[in-house]
Amino acid sequence: MKLSRALLPAALAGALILTGCSAGGSPTKDDAGAECLAPGSASKSIKVSGETGADLKLTTKAPIKLKDSIERSVLTEGEGKVVKDGETIAVSMTTFNGDTGKEMDQIPESPVPFAEDQLVPWAYEGIRCALPGEQVALVAPYADMFGDTDPAETPYEDLTAKTPIVIVMSFGEVTEASADDGATDEGAAGEPGTLGADKLLKKAEGKAVAAPDGFPTVKLAKDGEPTITIPEGVEAPSKLEIATVIEGDGETVKPGDRVYVNYRGVIWRTGEEFDSSWSRGEPANFVTSQVIPGFQKALEGQKVGSQIISVVPAEDGGYGAETLKGQGHEPDDVMVFVLDILGTVHAE
Repeated sequence: MKLSRALLPAALAGALILTGCSAGGSPTKDDAGAECLAPGSASKSIKVSGETGADLKLTTKAPIKLKDSIERSVLTEGEGKVVKDGETIAVSMTTFNGDTGKEMDQIPESPVPFAEDQLVPWAYEGIRCALPGEQVALVAPYADMFGDTDPAETPYEDLTAKTPIVIVMSFGEVTEASADDGATDEGAAGEPGTLGADKLLKKAEGKAVAAPDGFPTVKLAKDGEPTITIPEGVEAPSKLEIATVIEGDGETVKPGDRVYVNYRGVIWRTGEEFDSSWSRGEPANFVTSQVIPGFQKALEGQKVGSQIISVVPAEDGGYGAETLKGQGHEPDDVMVFVLDILGTVHAE
């Protein structure tokens, strides 16, 4: 589940509560002066325990009853300034099935660029009144989260078109936007900064290299979007396998860098797509040390402009059998990623 139309440890900022905060400490308006998304009986009922994005549990008894539209309530008040357009805010998130109370996703803290045109609407509504240190609960209709997608086609169990989705977000440090749109901006404390879109490649560029025998094949559209074909009659590998199919000549991605990637992921067994930044319309960015080894090992040491195939078994570089099963896959499914490296920001 994604916050951005693209991907998602910060010290909490301590400051006086400024304009836009109510007497109780929670903002009533966002930085532009618009009223914050209103709470309702559903969001007010939400109670949780544990750490957001790690082991958070919904302690409110299910089912959660939602009247019509998305609601937002503050669970824990924060301090400081309301996030502004163009800034980056650290966000962790946990989602639950409102009918059953079961966990859907645990998403650890990562920096999220705050811009209305880069966030899906429910995420924008959840974040636009955020303060550092705050925890909020949203309850959203199924359609707000998944649109017209058939519930059976999502990776989650027991969903219907009427299932409300509970989203709990916790917010960390807010970092300022760069004065130079094309320059790097400092990221959260201890993390590399960010790059403007004008500094990124549009697709992988470089020398084409044949993949090893038995690897999936990749066919590229004019814009670089890949179609991945799984080889017939070839058994999926049991160990992580990585191959470079386009050798770029840009900067080398180093451990701990922030890297910008367009990627598509399919399941070897079925060939079906399960995740894609191409489908969302813009690249993902993340720090290499904060993603699964199947991504990290595929990217570190490679050059900007390269295209990489990473074949990732569940227990060797992947999410693990239990997580795959929870997402609706077989516990031993092997994931295949094709990744275009579009830019990098060094950690030092």
